[in-house]
Amino acid sequence: MMMYKIGVLGAADIAYRMFVPALKQCSDFECVGVAEEYNIEKAKKFREDYQLDIFNRFDDLINDENIDILYIPLPPALHYEYAKKALLKGKHVFLEKPLTICLEDTEDLIRIAKERKLVLQENYMFQFHKQLEVVKDIIDSQKLGDLRLIRSCFSFPKRAVNDFRYSQKLGGGALLDAGGYVVKLGSFLLDGNIQVENAHLYYIDDCDVDVYGDFVLSNQSITYQGSFGMDNHYSCSLEIYGSKGKLSTNRIFTSPPGNQPVIDVYVGNNHEEVIVDADNHFIKSILKFEEALKDDQIRECFYERLYQQSYLVGNIRKMGESQND
Repeated sequence: MMMYKIGVLGAADIAYRMFVPALKQCSDFECVGVAEEYNIEKAKKFREDYQLDIFNRFDDLINDENIDILYIPLPPALHYEYAKKALLKGKHVFLEKPLTICLEDTEDLIRIAKERKLVLQENYMFQFHKQLEVVKDIIDSQKLGDLRLIRSCFSFPKRAVNDFRYSQKLGGGALLDAGGYVVKLGSFLLDGNIQVENAHLYYIDDCDVDVYGDFVLSNQSITYQGSFGMDNHYSCSLEIYGSKGKLSTNRIFTSPPGNQPVIDVYVGNNHEEVIVDADNHFIKSILKFEEALKDDQIRECFYERLYQQSYLVGNIRKMGESQND
């Protein structure tokens, strides 16, 4: 059995709290080291709690011939530089979202990965949660009738001032962070040729990045309204309206392990609560990555979805910023 060795590029909290524990439950992977150039104390916790080697330079981990895969949870502005280095060294790359901060960089990474037959994945893990399968099954059952409108929102209160999300230099902004989830969900639910119909991005005085916004997608038959923000009341919702019924749920992006999401389905005067089995979408995202390591078609599908996501986000940004001119 092939054992894939993974290195973590950056001692980020998500790597410590979620990625490494999830990886330990995936039998074909072994996390062997973490590289950290800025906060060695955070790296020491990985060594103490997970017995990982510490690399003091990112390039040392990238150049390590024993490493097959790099997990990169760095701020978004650094993704392209280090993912490109990793791919050119023949490493598969598992990136935290967003993959890059612009379509041009995404296209370049896809090109390199294709040439070398390497897996490149953007970790929107919610797409692998059981509840999305259940939502899709309800839609396909025609219980809601013909779809008329889909709405989704992902927003959260303002975080610490030094959070990378509020720094343009680090690739912050609500669209790239919370908005990316909403765009990804739209791509999952809409079939066919998806277009950006409208978009707005909003700024506040003490930030140099967009802090909240909205957009409209369509596929010629269904309208998808999305909103997002990182100085807002918390929301993590999905609503689907059909000719016969309505579906709604409130933990579509962030259902933690052990949580059983509840999907409310309304048809006429009847209300049904569909309780979804607890799931760990981080583990399932890693397992999907493993499938792509062994299946060329899945790998190619990843490339297509990466391009679509970056293309849609780029168009939303262009349209949203044009509204501010």
